[in-house]
Amino acid sequence: MNLLETYDSLLQVWSQAFSQRRTFGRARRLTFGLLVCLRLHLTSRAICAVGRQFVDWSADYRLSSRSPWNPHRLFDPIFDRLPVLLASPSAPVIAALDDTLCKKTGRHIPGVSMARDPMSPAFHVNLCYGLRFVQVSVLVNPTEAPGAARALPVRFDFAPPALKPKKNAAPEMHQAYKKEKKLRALPLTGLAAMTSVRRSLDERAETAERQLIISGDGSYTNKAVLRNLPPRTTFIGRIRKDGATGRPRLYGPQAPTPEQFLPDDSIPVVKIKCFAAGALREIPVKVYSPLYWRKGGADLPLLLVLIKPLGYRLRIGSKLLYRQPAFLICTDLNLDLQLLVQSYIQRWEIECNHRDEKSLLGVAQGQVRSPQAVSRLPQFQVAAYSLLLLASLLSSGFQRTSDYLPLPKWRRQPARPSLLDLLNLLRHQIFARGVDAPVVSFDHFPSAATLPALKPSKLPLSAETLATFAA
Repeated sequence: MNLLETYDSLLQVWSQAFSQRRTFGRARRLTFGLLVCLRLHLTSRAICAVGRQFVDWSADYRLSSRSPWNPHRLFDPIFDRLPVLLASPSAPVIAALDDTLCKKTGRHIPGVSMARDPMSPAFHVNLCYGLRFVQVSVLVNPTEAPGAARALPVRFDFAPPALKPKKNAAPEMHQAYKKEKKLRALPLTGLAAMTSVRRSLDERAETAERQLIISGDGSYTNKAVLRNLPPRTTFIGRIRKDGATGRPRLYGPQAPTPEQFLPDDSIPVVKIKCFAAGALREIPVKVYSPLYWRKGGADLPLLLVLIKPLGYRLRIGSKLLYRQPAFLICTDLNLDLQLLVQSYIQRWEIECNHRDEKSLLGVAQGQVRSPQAVSRLPQFQVAAYSLLLLASLLSSGFQRTSDYLPLPKWRRQPARPSLLDLLNLLRHQIFARGVDAPVVSFDHFPSAATLPALKPSKLPLSAETLATFAA
C-alpha cells in the first residue's frame, strides 16, 4: 500500500468525529488541499487546490467555525495504531511537551497577544503578535535498530493568555484578571494536555496499563505540574543550575545546587549509551536521590540526574569544545537511567514538529476571525500532519525507501524522509492518478514536433488545481 492509500485509510476514521457524512467529506477534501497547496496554506488556497473555487465555498469555511466536532477526536488514529509501533506489549509510551508561538499580524484576532519572539537574538529580546499553543507529541522509535525517533503530535491545544483590562477599569475587573491569569498559565494548560493524553490511553485496552513518560522544559517543571500528574504518568523536567537560598525546617539540611554536584567526586559517574546526533554515544551522568525540592513539596521525592558536558571538535585536530551540562529531575525514582536520558534527548523531535508545522504546513496562517475557527483550524492542520507522519511509518517504515522522489546530486542520503519528501511523494501519487497518457519531455520545447498520438489527452495542471484529483 502506497502513501496516498495508507493516508486515505487513516482519514476514514475521521468519519466518526463528524456528525454528518458530508461534513467528513468536506474535511477530507480540505485536508488534501491544505497539504498540497502552494505558498500560503489558507482555506481559500485549499478550496482552489481541490477545484471548488467556482462553487459555493461558504460551507468549507463553516467547517471550523460552526460544525460540531471535537479536535481531540482527530488524533484518535494515532492512539489506535500506537501499540503496533511500540517495541513490546509492556513498553512505555514516551511523549514530549512544549509550547509554540504562531506569529500573526492582526491585533483583533481572538486570542492574539504580545509575546517574546522566539527567533530574537539572546542579546536583544524582541516582541511580536501571535497565537500560543501547547503541543504533546508521542515519540516512536525504530524497533529493528537504534535510530532517530519520530514525533507524532497528539495534542495542539489553544492557550491564549488572559486579557488585561485598562488602567481605569473597575477594581473587580482587575481582580478577575488576576484569577483568570493564574487559570490560563502555561503549566496548567500543559497539565490539562497531559491529562487528556492519559485519558485517551486509558480508553484503549492495549495502552491503558502502560506507563506514560513525558519530558518538558523548565517552564513546566514546577509545583503545579509535579504534584498533579495523572496516574501512571512520569514527568522528566529540566531545572536551573542554581538553587534558591533558605528553606523551612521541614525539608532537612540545605542541599547543594545542581551545579555544585558536578565537581563532587563522592557521586560516581555512570556512562550510558544513548542514540544522539545520528549515532550511539556514551553519555556521562550523575544520579542523586532522593531529593526534596521546594517547588515539588516536602513529601514528593525526586530523582536528580546531571548530564555532564560532552566534548566535540569542529574539525579533526581542532580545539576540544564542550557543550552546556543539563540538570534533570524525574518523579520516578526507579526509572531506568538509560530510558530516562534517552527520553529527554528525543524531546528535540518536538522542535522539529514546530519547524515543519510553521515553515512547510503554514499552521495558523488561516485568515479567520471566528473564535472557534482560530482555535480549531490549527488543530485540524496539525492532526492532518500527524496522520501523514503515521502513514509514512505504516507504509515504508522509518527509512527513506526508493519510493520517494530522487534527491539532487548535492544531497546526501538522509536516514529518514523529511516532511518535504512526504509532501512531494503525496503530490506525485495524487497527480499520477489523473495522468493516463505518456509524459512528454519539455526539453528544447518538443511539443510542436510531437505526434498527436503521443500528446497527453489532458491540459497541463495549473498551480490552482494541483490537488483536484485528491477529491
